[in-house]
Amino acid sequence: MGIFDNFFGNKTEDKADETEDTPEQINMACAALMLEVAEADYVDDPAETKTILHALESELNLKKAEVSALLARAKSETEGATDLFPYTHLINQRCAREQKCAILTAMWRVAMADGNLDKYEDQLLRRVTNLLRLDHSDFIAAKQAARPKED
Repeated sequence: MGIFDNFFGNKTEDKADETEDTPEQINMACAALMLEVAEADYVDDPAETKTILHALESELNLKKAEVSALLARAKSETEGATDLFPYTHLINQRCAREQKCAILTAMWRVAMADGNLDKYEDQLLRRVTNLLRLDHSDFIAAKQAARPKED
């Protein structure tokens, strides 16, 4: 079970309007944000893609076929995107703080997947933290939670 088991049953206090967002739209927003992190360093790294696939499968409770299709759609939809606001706005409207922290942690895992935390990845994660209305302590906690465990 992932953090998003009750993803669509919990409305947050941030809900400004009553238009219903579909699960697919929110999944797309999560996938788009993770893709943005993977692309921030201008290097197409298979480890980052693998981490995105795993995060989408485990955190959103999607099947492998659904994850592959979602990632392909997200890649085509986000190509050339210059603004993170549509994705973060949707997440702010539908997600509780705990869910937003889980998304941020997944994004940190993508950034760290290739063993190199690029300055552009770090900068993007700082922007997303602010856009998701999370505190700096959430930024640090997500970064720490995403660090690979040492044996």
